[in-house]
Parts: sequence; structure tokens; C-alpha cells
Amino acid sequence: MRVFTKEEIRELFSENNKAIAETNKAIAETNRGIFELKERQEKTEEAIDRLAASQKKTDAQLAKTDAQLAKTDAQLAKTAKQLAETDASLKRLGKRYGGLSNNVGEATEELFFNMLNDERVLNGIHFDSVQRNWHDRVGKCQDEYDIVMKNGSSIFILESKFKPTKSDVEKLLTTKQENFNILFPEYKNYDQHWGLAATIIDKKLKDMAVNNGLTVLQYKGGLLVTPPSNASVIV
Repeated sequence: MRVFTKEEIRELFSENNKAIAETNKAIAETNRGIFELKERQEKTEEAIDRLAASQKKTDAQLAKTDAQLAKTDAQLAKTAKQLAETDASLKRLGKRYGGLSNNVGEATEELFFNMLNDERVLNGIHFDSVQRNWHDRVGKCQDEYDIVMKNGSSIFILESKFKPTKSDVEKLLTTKQENFNILFPEYKNYDQHWGLAATIIDKKLKDMAVNNGLTVLQYKGGLLVTPPSNASVIV
């Protein structure tokens, strides 16, 4: 059996202590790593908890939004139905009153045509014929004239309106006359007379018409004729 010297024993103890110190250091580092890992794990778990809470809140908000969208869709469907019903109602009213307006206009024209056809005299001029609804088209020019009275040298063109507007009078003084001479050039050199037959017409509009050369016809228990004045200025 070998006997160790004191120096060898000290060296063995020194190496052993060094190994123990290194082991303790390794254990400490391992423990520190475990601690840090535990901290990271705790932080990760906290982050997961926060994410879960946020997701839960988001899910609740999405559910609320879905409910609101469903409510909005229902309201839009209801509104669309109401709009469709309103549109249908307006179309029915338009058809009803549009038809009524056409009937009133036709009745006005029929009334004045019959009265003029019975007498065939207007502003002291005798006419051979009274006709209705002259219309023609030449190129892009087209127009229609309600009542036309004529003889060998004179022609009287009348616009019939239940309640004429200023625009109707202005059009009769300009466009209607210009178009007539394009559409019916054979009457360009005739003694032309122009008039407005109206069931209802206010005084200002009537004055405007007669002051610009139009004859105004009204029905008041009979045919009331207001011949044109000498003025010729549209107001």
C-alpha cells in the first residue's frame, strides 16, 4: 500500500476543493438559469393570460358588432321595403294624375275647337276650315300645333292650355313660330295670327301675351276673345 506524502495530500485536497468550487459554481449557474427560465415562463404565462383576456374582450366586441350589423341589415331591409312601397305609390299617383292632366288638356282643346268650328270667325276674319293637331318633322325640327284655322290668305295658329305658364307663352312667341315656318313653309307668306286658348290664365300672363301680339281666348260662359295690342315686348 502506497503512503502519500503531505505535499501530495495537500495537492489532492486542493484539487478536490477546486472541483467542489467549480461544481458549486456550475450548480449556482444552473440554479440561476432555472430561476431565469422560471421568470420567463411566468412572464410568458402572464402574456398568455393578457392575450386570452384581450381575445375574450375582442370576441365580446365582435359578437356585439355582429348583433349590431344584424340589426342594421334588418333596418336596411325594412327601409328598402318602405322605399319600394313609396316608389310604387308615387308611380301609381304619377299615372293617375298624369292621366288626369292629359284628360284635362284634351278637354280644353276639345272645348275651344268646338266653339271655333261652330263660328269659324276670329278677330273679324272668316276661316274656311278649323283643324286640330298639325304636326310634322323636318330633320331635327319637329313640333305640334293644337288648333289651326285657315283660308286662302290667312292662317291662325292656337296653342291650347288648361293653365298656361310664362314658359308656354315665351315658347309660343319664339320656338313655335320659328318651327312652324320650317315645318309648313307653304304658309310662310300667309297673314299669320297666333293665339293662346286657356281655361285659366292670370292677368299678368294674359297682359304679357296680348302685349306681344297674341290673341288670348278664354271660356266664360262663352268664347271670350282678347285681341293683341300694338306693343311687342316680352316682360
